[in-house]
Amino acid sequence: MIMKKSALLLLTLIGSTFTFDSASAKKNKCWSLAEGYPCCEKKDTKVHRVSHGKEWGYEHGKRCGITDLQRCPDYNKYKCCSKTCSVKRITKSGEVLGYEDGEWCSIPYKCEKEDEKVNKKSKTTKKSKTTKTTKKSKTTKTTKKSKTTKTTKTKTTKTKTTKTTKTKTTKTKTTKTTKTKTTKTKTSKTTKTKTIKTKTSKITTLIPTLEPTSILEPTTTLIPEPSSIPSPIITGEFKIINENGKSNLSFYCEENEFSGVKKIADMVRNDVKLVTGALPEFNYSLNTTIGDETAVIFGTIGKSSLINGIDVSAIKDKYESFVFSVQGNKLYIAGSDKRGTIYGLFHLSELMGVSPFVDWLDLKPIKKDTVELSEADNMVSKEPSVRYRGLFINDEWPAFGNWANHNYGGFNAKMYIHVFELLLRLKGNYMWPAMWSGRFSDDGPGLANAELADELGVVMGSSHHEPCCRAGEEYKYLRGKDSIYGDAWNFRSNEKGITKFWEDGLKRNGKFDNVITVGMRGEADTAIAGDATLADNIQLLRDVLTTQNRLIKEYVNEDIMSVPRMLALYKEVEPYFYGDEETKGLMNDPILDGVTLMLCDDNHGNLRTVPSEEMRNHPGGYGMYYHFDYHGSPFSYEWINTNYLPKVQEQMTAAYDFGIRNIWIVNLGDILTTEFPLSFFLDLAYDYEKYSTLDFTTFDYTKQWIGKQFASLTEEQRADIEFIFNNYNKLAFIRRTESVNSETFHPVNFGESEKILSLAEEVIERTEKLKKEIDVNSDVYEAFFTQVYFAAKGTMNVLKLQLLSGKNHWYATHGMLAANPFVEKIKQCVKTDDELVKELDELKDGRWYGMGWSEHIGFTRWNEEENLMPVYMTTDGARRTRIGAWVEGDSTVTSGQDWTKQTLKLDAFKNPDVKEATINVAKCSKKEIKISAEIVDGDFLSYKLKESNDADVTKVVVTVDRNKLAKASQKKCKINITVPHDDVSGGNILVVVDVDAEVPNVDYPKGTFVQTTSYISIEAEHFVSQKEGSNSTWKVIEGYGKTLSAIKAYPVINVYDDVSEAPYVEYKFALDKEGAMAFDFYQNPSNPAFMNNKLQFAIDVNGKVIIHDVVDSKTFAVGDNKYPWSDDVTNEIRISTVKVECKSGLNSLKFYPITPNIVLEKIIIRPEDLKMPESYLGAPETYFVN
Repeated sequence: MIMKKSALLLLTLIGSTFTFDSASAKKNKCWSLAEGYPCCEKKDTKVHRVSHGKEWGYEHGKRCGITDLQRCPDYNKYKCCSKTCSVKRITKSGEVLGYEDGEWCSIPYKCEKEDEKVNKKSKTTKKSKTTKTTKKSKTTKTTKKSKTTKTTKTKTTKTKTTKTTKTKTTKTKTTKTTKTKTTKTKTSKTTKTKTIKTKTSKITTLIPTLEPTSILEPTTTLIPEPSSIPSPIITGEFKIINENGKSNLSFYCEENEFSGVKKIADMVRNDVKLVTGALPEFNYSLNTTIGDETAVIFGTIGKSSLINGIDVSAIKDKYESFVFSVQGNKLYIAGSDKRGTIYGLFHLSELMGVSPFVDWLDLKPIKKDTVELSEADNMVSKEPSVRYRGLFINDEWPAFGNWANHNYGGFNAKMYIHVFELLLRLKGNYMWPAMWSGRFSDDGPGLANAELADELGVVMGSSHHEPCCRAGEEYKYLRGKDSIYGDAWNFRSNEKGITKFWEDGLKRNGKFDNVITVGMRGEADTAIAGDATLADNIQLLRDVLTTQNRLIKEYVNEDIMSVPRMLALYKEVEPYFYGDEETKGLMNDPILDGVTLMLCDDNHGNLRTVPSEEMRNHPGGYGMYYHFDYHGSPFSYEWINTNYLPKVQEQMTAAYDFGIRNIWIVNLGDILTTEFPLSFFLDLAYDYEKYSTLDFTTFDYTKQWIGKQFASLTEEQRADIEFIFNNYNKLAFIRRTESVNSETFHPVNFGESEKILSLAEEVIERTEKLKKEIDVNSDVYEAFFTQVYFAAKGTMNVLKLQLLSGKNHWYATHGMLAANPFVEKIKQCVKTDDELVKELDELKDGRWYGMGWSEHIGFTRWNEEENLMPVYMTTDGARRTRIGAWVEGDSTVTSGQDWTKQTLKLDAFKNPDVKEATINVAKCSKKEIKISAEIVDGDFLSYKLKESNDADVTKVVVTVDRNKLAKASQKKCKINITVPHDDVSGGNILVVVDVDAEVPNVDYPKGTFVQTTSYISIEAEHFVSQKEGSNSTWKVIEGYGKTLSAIKAYPVINVYDDVSEAPYVEYKFALDKEGAMAFDFYQNPSNPAFMNNKLQFAIDVNGKVIIHDVVDSKTFAVGDNKYPWSDDVTNEIRISTVKVECKSGLNSLKFYPITPNIVLEKIIIRPEDLKMPESYLGAPETYFVN
């Protein structure tokens, strides 16, 4: 529940009606009753969605709670297994059972997906006529150390088709006879393998044994757990122990193993030392002999004979895969290639509890007396989902550059070794180096950077405008009138010089493991030739590619199809690929065969064009260049992480589903504070199947990530970090830190500023609390400070600064004295910001010096130029008695004076869920005031005066008695607020508030939104029903977007030319009168998926179907000074309005996707002539029948 509450608090504060399950609901057999929904009654009802750990299904078009009735086939007789998928018995009647907590339990359906060997029980029972025993175990030889050996014979009695198997094994010192019991069944016998451990050197055997049958009931079939890898004979158990300061563990490999693998093994040896306190020995030679000690034996297929003792067939010819096999006191790690072995070695570190950030963030593991592994840890790794998975260090000045200079003397190998280690520990393999001023292949010094990357297995590339293994900065230093490379970055005027420049780059770096960037852009990341025609630029790019292909064949590999190459379709290069109606682009041009086409997001986290169905077979595949950091229009975001995992998951899973699977690379700027989203990005790229499912939410990932990195903290402290992460990440994302200003969130309307401010302050308070609790000298302090304290407090402090500025300006422009105290509060935020950056500079003697230097406050343009620090407003107030009054949530203000007063309106009590409302009265002069109030003709209301948190503001808190209201004949009344004074002039001060408390008819079906004010607001996930389309459905993305969540149709690649084939969600709403209504659909600012530039959805209102264009396909474009795109990505929302005639009473709205990339967050229904109050988040959700 801790995770759920922290993840959902923000959503609750900003307008959702979501509630938490109570303790009583957990005890109730039907848990979902506490949520207002029944439990599912049909046994075959499927899980439709998982919401914050709760599984929901649909029956009769209504949501229902999934219980063990649906999870387990034999729930009526046995409880549902919650901890195991291991099958222990199958009963006569075919019930598939596990065993946990001392009792039998029913194996859940989900285990069928996790283990293909657990089939439908009926099929298993029918087909299991005879089961063969394991093959004859090989006879093993004893070592010289064996003093006495005995033979152990194992006999297995079988049915007609099986033979008796005898297995011999040797033991040292003392051996006992191991007997295997025979189990008779009607149709079959099944054997399990069991390891007999001996004190011999590097040998083990597999003894076939029969699992004992249940003494409770005879079984018809016994299903053995799947064995991992056939094991050679080994002695003892695999335990890593510190024996009086010396490790009992040794590492072994062959001398000719990759040197980079050996370096990684040294890192893992040091990990062992960090955990146990003792450093293992490292042994390698041409004739390595391994004794009976505990050992890690590692090697790469084709480089080592030491791994011949294990079965590596599962990874042969696989990419970056490994076998991890514990055999007694030996651990074998075999890699299919260099990186496969490296990932296998780091897997040992993971099992010991070592964080991937052990070096990068100095995040030390929990110390342990003993580390023990067993055959249960054996595994064969999967091939990565995406071939090249990496990061791009970019926009590195002033932060990363100053950090590198201060700590390492520049962008050299002493610095890059830490980045490479981080990348490999996160199972990445690909990198673009810093390039604003860096020259990767010169700065090592010399080739040291490139040589180190190649040695460690890091595949190097270069950014989208740096072809043929040459940094853009290199040309800057080599060009000149007398240079062999010429003096113009222009392929037309300086073809010979540019060609020579590329040739020398390939000669120098072509021997390394690269993805070679091809193509050409202008210098310093600019357009290639802005004044040329499209046809001219396409031909220029074709000529460039022809030359580069020739050079690659000549200096890298004649078989160019085996050379990884990449062309980035970034900014202006994209139209060169697609062309237009008059000019054919490079699409399908053979010159691009074998070249990975690198597609891009719009620099703000939204995919641009993706491969259409006919494009997906391109030889070379596709890549995605994604951004966690950006320096450009419409605003830069480079300081602290402002990326939000639900958005990353939604966008990058779409990329994968559209066939973008060859390269994923993310621009993460300076690295520091983006470690968390980087982890998710690379995990998703490595294991798409695991991390793409919406059932495993990004909130689940957050909880796991925090648990791994901060395992040494208490559960309560980790829960605080989880709350901080879920909320700071969302708040920093819905309006990125650099672009938030005093006018972003409305200071009054809907109370949105107050709600956001309250949450930001709670995040800050929790970071400060944790900082006091965590010892500055502890092993986790540096990671806590950089990932939690600096990141969360830094972004939330800037947000707080701007929210306070907004309130200061609003109060001041209305002449309210409440404005004045905010000045000091804002100044304190500015001071806090300076102190945070300084504290980061001084942390661990300057270990992160410079990393906080990027400008980040008040951007008014795309970069820091002309950015505005806070503007402080104060007022001296009026000379005579004056007040300003407004209903909370509504910015209409009146002074209550004779000539200018306005009547305020309060209709909050029309919503049956509302119990109280507030009227604010603020002083607008320094004269003391006395406020009194009178309720006229409304005995169902009462009030009390209460001081506000804001100085010189009094709250009139009005409460409704629903019982009295129900009996009242007149449900409208007035509240008169008076402020007497003895001024010579100035008029009377009387604030009149018209109250309408008449609750509308709410006798509508459950889930119906009933109009209780001038509009209806609906969170997208609160549909009453949905209809699946042709192999398609809607799913809820938890926590997505600016408020509660979002919905999206899956599969994401579908296009629906016929609306009737599309899935839809249906909403019910009731209006107080008929008329033309405007429907505002709040969506993620997605871009059209294909070059037809179409982004469409359809609606059906009471049977009238309308297909709506979200953007104008003829004019919509992404780029500098392009609208509405610029505004949409800044505001992190796109609003589409459709106008439809509606009837009084109950109405129906159905929402369909037509094209991909429709992600719906909220719907507001309003009279077409009603202008909604200003708000950044949009109106909070209004009343619905529940």
